[in-house]
Amino acid sequence: MSDEIEDKQGQEMDTDTVKKAGRGFLIITAAKVWFLLTSAVIQLGLPIFFDSAEKFGVFKIVTESVGWINMVMITGTLHAVSKLVSEQPERARAVVNMAVKMQLMLGVPVAALYLLASPWVASNVFNDTSLSTLMQLSALIIFFYAFYAIFVGYFNGLKQFTRQATLDFTFSTVKLIAIVGLVLLGFGVFGAVAGFVAAAGFICLLAAVWVISRMRKRTDQTEPADKEEAKKAFRRLLSYLVLIMLYTLALNGLMRIDLLVLKAVASDLPAHLQNAQGMEELFVMMSNKFAGFYGAVLNIARIPYQGVIAVTFVIFPLISESTFQEDQEQTRQYIRETLRYCLLLIGVVALLLAINADSIVGGLYAAEYLHASVPLAILSVAIIFFALFYVTTTMIIGSGHPKVAVVIMAISMVMSAVLNYLFVRRIHDETVSGFEALTPPAAQSGDPTQIVAGAVATAKEHADFASPWLVESTQYMQWGATATLIAMGTGFLLSVAWLWHRYGAAPPWLTILRLGLVAAVLLGIDALIHLPVEMVVEQGRPIYLAMVLGKMTLMGLVALLILALAREFTARDIERVRAVLSK
Repeated sequence: MSDEIEDKQGQEMDTDTVKKAGRGFLIITAAKVWFLLTSAVIQLGLPIFFDSAEKFGVFKIVTESVGWINMVMITGTLHAVSKLVSEQPERARAVVNMAVKMQLMLGVPVAALYLLASPWVASNVFNDTSLSTLMQLSALIIFFYAFYAIFVGYFNGLKQFTRQATLDFTFSTVKLIAIVGLVLLGFGVFGAVAGFVAAAGFICLLAAVWVISRMRKRTDQTEPADKEEAKKAFRRLLSYLVLIMLYTLALNGLMRIDLLVLKAVASDLPAHLQNAQGMEELFVMMSNKFAGFYGAVLNIARIPYQGVIAVTFVIFPLISESTFQEDQEQTRQYIRETLRYCLLLIGVVALLLAINADSIVGGLYAAEYLHASVPLAILSVAIIFFALFYVTTTMIIGSGHPKVAVVIMAISMVMSAVLNYLFVRRIHDETVSGFEALTPPAAQSGDPTQIVAGAVATAKEHADFASPWLVESTQYMQWGATATLIAMGTGFLLSVAWLWHRYGAAPPWLTILRLGLVAAVLLGIDALIHLPVEMVVEQGRPIYLAMVLGKMTLMGLVALLILALAREFTARDIERVRAVLSK
């Protein structure tokens, strides 16, 4: 009888966990969907508003560079605060207070260092001094994110996903209005970066007021018994925070290193063109254009990754709690099911993007962006590995082994940096070495006729130089994307191997095989329903995009049908959906 009662209680606890986790996932996913929609307006709208791939490239370089650092602050701090709050909710106020003190020691100096280092980075890394002021302005984002992350981590650790999602909704909306509004008012790239800064400052202040208000209303909060205990807790938080920040540094490096290396290498002026008139400006312009192309397709390829961010917010406190309680079987179950659901979630979407890459790029962007269609296909496959890699390392961190996650992520990032540099450098050297004969003549002096003739000759030589170089942009981006795919795939395999060794949680092999079948069928559909980019001119962009969307919808429904017929979806999955949606 007692066994039956325990089984019933276990089932009720499991149902409650499913409801809480599932609803948390839905709420945060809704916020991420809104984030995707607002980001789409920003990322798709800015190339149109700027009317220049080069300006969009500048915006991407500045935001991706600062994004590498500010994501270290927000993700590292969020996970550290969330873990400690989830383990001991009654100490939540003390954790927040300690985290604020630590960000005064870490976040503020990092923002100041980025501000001071920006001119050197712009000149010596990107070979583009015009980036300096924009990069310095963006340093404020690091400052605001450092403290904003504390407040989001507080809500996440208490599993108050609705409040966390509300902050996400608000931030996405304010950022959209601020960035697009200032650009439309004529402030250009500077306005776009300033809008980002303003939005970050606003959401930081709002979150601070909300969390402080909530903490004052809680009556269950306790403080450490003595100063020694408080110091011990502070050291633990600091140690964990540093490890998470190292991990996040590597994670965001892996996400961004290909774009930054592309810009740095493509802007490198070879020795035989050093003295040519206007060559430095031309290399800066072309490298910004490459960054604009590649940055545009990065936005598309990262769409599936946004879905798993919501998963990690939910699974992190669950894994943290189960491992803290030393519940091995529950941890193993969380790992297995999370990998399976994430693979289904991102696998189908990424396959749709990869197979329809040329149509998506041709329908969304100007014709010159088609140079990036092949890289988009490669990146869409790479993002499957990256998204799963992010989930597995988040689970490793949540299980209390952040050092393992740091090492694996660092290996992947270093591999990506080295391969990107080697691959892109080889293409760059081969490309520019063939343009020696096109070196523009020196500026003419003398009468106005000679000056005009010299200017015309220089402009022609620049055009002759840039045109074939632009054609080679596909090779630059394709090899960069390939290097990224190799690095992300390697990191994912290493993390899965560790989880398998530590918890005995095997990857969902049958799900992987079924997705392979889906990919084969979708490729067949793509061959039967071909939508060449030339149809944009014939049908018009809105109609063509509608056709592409219709084709992708059909392919998505076929994918779901195949998975259902292959019995990927079980009665247990249906019960979990009902539990999530039930009152």
